[in-house]
Amino acid sequence: MSEIGKAAATPLTPVQQQAMKRLDQAATQLEGVFLQLVMGAMDKTVSHDSIFGKQSNGERIFQSMLDQQRAEEMAKTGSIGIAKMLEEQLKASVLSDASQEAKVNVKRSSGP
Repeated sequence: MSEIGKAAATPLTPVQQQAMKRLDQAATQLEGVFLQLVMGAMDKTVSHDSIFGKQSNGERIFQSMLDQQRAEEMAKTGSIGIAKMLEEQLKASVLSDASQEAKVNVKRSSGP
């Protein structure tokens, strides 16, 4: 049985559970950042002129903030699957050093 199979077969310790929770948070945040970058790139392909004139700085800032919120919510649903793939690939590494990984701060402090 592979190392990953053994890790899945044995129950996780509280420290390992905490490390996996932090991995999930970090992977979800990374997916959100990626989706925000994709949405920003898509936005650049669209004309920002309308019948009322060019888009103001305030409207651009609002659109950027809206894109960020949408990206974070899309990442939380897990429908894209990037976070899940990251978790599967990093699980064995995180579990092997769970005591250190459980202490990592994964809170996002600012935008990309």
